[in-house]
Amino acid sequence: MEIGIALLALLVAIIALLFQLKQYWKKNKIPKFSGRIGVDANDGKQTGNLFNFVNKNEGKIVFIDIYFDNDEHYKLDKNGIFLFSYYFDINEKLNGGFEYRIKVKDSDDFFYDGRFSSKRLKGYFKILGFSGPQMGWITKLLKPVHIESV
Repeated sequence: MEIGIALLALLVAIIALLFQLKQYWKKNKIPKFSGRIGVDANDGKQTGNLFNFVNKNEGKIVFIDIYFDNDEHYKLDKNGIFLFSYYFDINEKLNGGFEYRIKVKDSDDFFYDGRFSSKRLKGYFKILGFSGPQMGWITKLLKPVHIESV
């Protein structure tokens, strides 16, 4: 009888361990992007890399941790949408660019620091899709994801 109870306890422990490993692997599989975007910092290379990252992971949950250059290409509009955008080429503004839209709600689980010295966006987002190109602009739609559901 004691052997049966011991085997049952061992089986429960193995199942619990496998569940914990599954959660660990799932969390570590989430694609991540970090860096400073904009033209000032790195001639726009990271800005293009962010666009490629978002394209490659469309429909997935991703982790984004970015800093913005000190420019005016981001804002929280009156409809509660945080948006930021960058031209394909800063010297040829008529060619269009990238725009990202994030619908902001009070209960959302992401971090945005708009202080002049910081300008940082960090959190888990689901990439819903895109619209465009429209007049040269491609708009990516993102939705914040609660940390508990990741």
